[in-house]
Amino acid sequence: MLCLTRKTDYALIALGYLAERQDRVVAAREISRAFELPEALLMNILKRLQGQGILQSTRGKNGGYRIGADLDGISLYELIRVLEGKVEPGCEHDELPMSSRRGWKPAPIRAIQSKLMGFLREIALSDLVLPGRRIDVPLEALKSGRPAAIALS
Repeated sequence: MLCLTRKTDYALIALGYLAERQDRVVAAREISRAFELPEALLMNILKRLQGQGILQSTRGKNGGYRIGADLDGISLYELIRVLEGKVEPGCEHDELPMSSRRGWKPAPIRAIQSKLMGFLREIALSDLVLPGRRIDVPLEALKSGRPAAIALS
């Protein structure tokens, strides 16, 4: 399993919001209010993305952020690495067997993790945040509360 942190979640939300407003600079406060996100955490995330060239910032009274990179060339793996410093599949759970807690993983788990890392490297941010290109969850899945397979077009 891959556990995405709030940083990654908030970054994707902000990138989607900015992608829909590419014609203007957007303040962190506007994004924060639109999605009820903690403003201080969002500002730190946006600053980090700006520092990596993913976003451009404008200072001043009418300042804010806009997308500053080609999102086709940035993978979800890279976004997670920028925000977290490392990308590791899995979450810490007390119910893991002792061997798994010590770093040893059975072959099927290693295979799944390898495929997951490959997927994270292949999926471009543009496929997650750009209008008309987003990978959307079917409406039926949201109504039923059950996870659904996500179709990649």
